[in-house]
Amino acid sequence: MSSLLQAMPSERPIVFTGLCGAPVKAGKELGLALTIQNILVPAVAYEDKHVEVYGQTIPKEDLGGDLVDLVAAGRDIIAYVADVSGHGLSAAVLMGMVKTAVRYGLDLGQALPVLLDGLNRVLPAVKEPNMYATLAGLRFDGSNEVEYITAGHVPLLHYRRRQRDIVRCRSTAQFPLGLFEDAGYMSRRVRYEAGDVFALVTDGVVEATDEHEAQFGFERLEQILCDSAERPLSEIFEAALAAVTRHGIQQDDQTLLLVRALTSGRQAQAGSM
Repeated sequence: MSSLLQAMPSERPIVFTGLCGAPVKAGKELGLALTIQNILVPAVAYEDKHVEVYGQTIPKEDLGGDLVDLVAAGRDIIAYVADVSGHGLSAAVLMGMVKTAVRYGLDLGQALPVLLDGLNRVLPAVKEPNMYATLAGLRFDGSNEVEYITAGHVPLLHYRRRQRDIVRCRSTAQFPLGLFEDAGYMSRRVRYEAGDVFALVTDGVVEATDEHEAQFGFERLEQILCDSAERPLSEIFEAALAAVTRHGIQQDDQTLLLVRALTSGRQAQAGSM
């Protein structure tokens, strides 16, 4: 090779710089994508005297449209997941917009239905017509009831420690965000006790399919949650995602957010339901 380079000195920068530059550029772009993903959607790990929270999103590509987030606003703890349609850069950009809008609304003290109403109105102007976002969220306010809301999203799961069962929580049928400007959103409240665990997932988890096109489904996830409910949340997460991986090849962004109540909260005021 050295003799070849000496024989053609004028061609060396033309031939070899271009070939070597491509992987370097690709490597930089990959590194940038990973940095953006980690900034926008870091793993969530939180604990105070009332709740502990753990969650992650695993994108199908370098950048994904799934979002997992937690916001502490005064005495309130808001944990939510969102799923933007599609994959890659376009989904990641819209996901970043959704996260910014949600955090801004929470900073203003907006109620969850008001926040989603506003988000639904502004999204159509900043996205492609066929794109949308689904969302599921919880708000703990120190009472013994948690507020939950969904927008076109799969149900939240509520593991009840006393009964050792799972309840699927879904708001009344509500559209995904960004499709219909006049769509309205409502939240509901449910009582909980210390030791209860809430699981928020995106459809990439429950709709993962095996070679026979059978979905992973809620039943498998619910069984893992029941069997592992006393374990650390990070271990429940790993057990669930390992089971999904064994079930089939990842075909979509996958997100799981787990919230465990550490106390039962104070008695909710009459009429709050």
